[in-house]
Amino acid sequence: MKRPNIILLMTDQLRGDCLGYAGHPDVKTPYLDTLASRGVVFDRAYSACPSCIAARAALHTGMEQSHHGRVGYEDNIPWNYTHTMAGELAKAGYYTQCIGKMHVHPLRNYLGFHHVDLHDGYLHSARYGSVPFRESQLVADDYFYWLKKELGADADVTDTGIDCNSFLARPWTHEEKYHPTNWVTDRCLDFLRRRDPRTPFFLMASYLRPHPPFDAPEPYFDLYRDKELRKPFVGSWETDEYLKRDGRIFDSKTGPSDPELIRQAQIGYYACITHLDHQIGRLIMALIE
Repeated sequence: MKRPNIILLMTDQLRGDCLGYAGHPDVKTPYLDTLASRGVVFDRAYSACPSCIAARAALHTGMEQSHHGRVGYEDNIPWNYTHTMAGELAKAGYYTQCIGKMHVHPLRNYLGFHHVDLHDGYLHSARYGSVPFRESQLVADDYFYWLKKELGADADVTDTGIDCNSFLARPWTHEEKYHPTNWVTDRCLDFLRRRDPRTPFFLMASYLRPHPPFDAPEPYFDLYRDKELRKPFVGSWETDEYLKRDGRIFDSKTGPSDPELIRQAQIGYYACITHLDHQIGRLIMALIE
């Protein structure tokens, strides 16, 4: 029996209820809605450990946190696993490729993939002067390396003035084609163009957005800027403890207290979701062709 090709779409901090098919009144996601309509929606799936590194370790290894050993966010801990999803598929005859976010250690740890086109987003721990040269994100991250070749040595995702954990939002400062969301799609399309048609493939399209920074191209901000948006939900567990203790910090553990900053964060988050949706649409159309 012919083995099917596999594409795994990964996004960071995309809430399932912030999609059109799930009934959100404001966010527009036509391509993801199409996937939901033509596929299977697992609307009762939960992460055993809702922290990004721990959840990613579970995905790659198939183990729960008590076995893969990661129970929270901690950088610079080596990922040493005997069996991984990509590694097992490679053993079964698949050509395995990841494009986008891995967020493992060391940065160029392939976790069983044959090849990785890496973009982890802005990682503080991989940008400091004490980091070895080959582990510096400016060298080891393929997107950052490409962006500097395209736009010059000073080009950076921080040109917007927004941190990777910030609630601030503003449009992307360069042409849209240089945005990391577009870059992941471009690299996926290039992989589909040049792959060996005789070999089944596993492609992990790993998008960073809508994880902050909220920096979608301006046309996507325009979709939401003048709309009356539903107020964001606030959990009953939420308090102002950290805000009172730490003050107004741009990348704090809480959102902003200023109503206008809250609205701007909503607009930026929704803009990133729709931008991502349209780039997934490019991938869907290429697969059809």
